[in-house]
Amino acid sequence: MKTRRWLLAVAAVLAGAGAVTIPGPATAAGKIVVYAAEDEKTLAALTKMFTGTTGIDTEVVRIPAAGTLVARIRAEKDAPKADVFIGGSIEFHQPLAEEGLVVPYDSPAVKEGNIKPVFVSPENYWHGWFMGTLVILLNPARFDKEVAPKGMAKPKTWDDLLDPAYAKNIASGTPASCGGAYIFTAVQIFRNGGEDKGFDWLKRYDKQVAQYTPTCPAPITLVARGEVIAGMTWQDDAVDALMSKQPIEVIFPPETGAEIGGASIIKGGANPEGAKKFVDFLLSKEAQAVKTDLGHTYPVRDDVSPPQGVPPLASIQLVKYDRQFAIANRARLTKKWEDEIGSKR
Repeated sequence: MKTRRWLLAVAAVLAGAGAVTIPGPATAAGKIVVYAAEDEKTLAALTKMFTGTTGIDTEVVRIPAAGTLVARIRAEKDAPKADVFIGGSIEFHQPLAEEGLVVPYDSPAVKEGNIKPVFVSPENYWHGWFMGTLVILLNPARFDKEVAPKGMAKPKTWDDLLDPAYAKNIASGTPASCGGAYIFTAVQIFRNGGEDKGFDWLKRYDKQVAQYTPTCPAPITLVARGEVIAGMTWQDDAVDALMSKQPIEVIFPPETGAEIGGASIIKGGANPEGAKKFVDFLLSKEAQAVKTDLGHTYPVRDDVSPPQGVPPLASIQLVKYDRQFAIANRARLTKKWEDEIGSKR
């Protein structure tokens, strides 16, 4: 399979409103089954809009851990139960393509929306439909009570979390099931100058972690409850919690990582034409606006405004992320994390 390095880039301008336009010749009826690693609120709004526009019903299996859905797709490969898989970073979607478990689709919505090549698989096996960054979570009350009196400022970088003040007071995801935790693992490799140095950093970080969670949103609850002082999660989940008045603070560190959230069509699904329509829909201007507004992620179209409550993407210092390496080595690095870190707990 052809490979290349995808460079992260996206810009955003004003959004518009109106009827949803889904280009493409495919016609479909009945329903589609969607496997989704998505938040419930955004997913409900999108599926309602899709059905209202196309007349195609949706049956949704929502599991926040994308890795769990990938395992399910693999287990069902001889008798697929779903038509489309959405959510989770493309690091989860590309291996499915290489295993022949998803099919290519050249969506006309890419050209219609002037979507950049970075957001589309070179062979059209997956389409990126949103983007988000990794952030630091903080419980301000516990920080002010336990850390600030030591003369420390609030953490600004990932390295700040290695301070002894945070020992056994951080919540973080598990790379095998949480896409953000795997990207976090890769980020430490890239920003520390190689795999050995990256894993040395992760082992130091492990001494700070009180709990590894199976999903990336889970650390938010632990931080908000004050069970830990700090945590790592995705910006969209963190901002949603912040806007829901949960007692947390969200910090955008430099040299952080970003995900491209993927959508792919499952091979052997009962309604492939409906699945194509759903991918087209996710890339439409109207669906992108819903995802951005409710999901707090960055859009992949230039004609949709960025989310409120987050800094412009251009202002965030992203690590130089070799996504090709991260995808190709995901299974190996995940096992290495389990062997050298997870199994030692």
